[in-house]
Amino acid sequence: MNFAQFKSFKDFIGFVVSSQIPFIHHATLNGREVYFVQLIGVAERVVYFVEMEQAVKERYVVFNRFKDQVTFANRVETDPQSITLPILEIERTNVFPEYPPK
Repeated sequence: MNFAQFKSFKDFIGFVVSSQIPFIHHATLNGREVYFVQLIGVAERVVYFVEMEQAVKERYVVFNRFKDQVTFANRVETDPQSITLPILEIERTNVFPEYPPK
């Protein structure tokens, strides 16, 4: 497995929106809040992730493309300037055989 860790949540959201991935996974791994997506190609799997100090309490990430602004909501936004991405809570995963990855 290949992986890429982002420095900021905003950079992570910019990637998710530009790659048109429709959702974000969230898991608490070794006491750390990890948000990730995976892209599976013909020959490889790449996991893109960011680590946060605290979990996002809301169910959706809202990215306003025109203001370059990230906010959170508990409902789907209908503003045509924004993209709403659901956060899927993962109970268990084997995406990271160890965390943090080396």
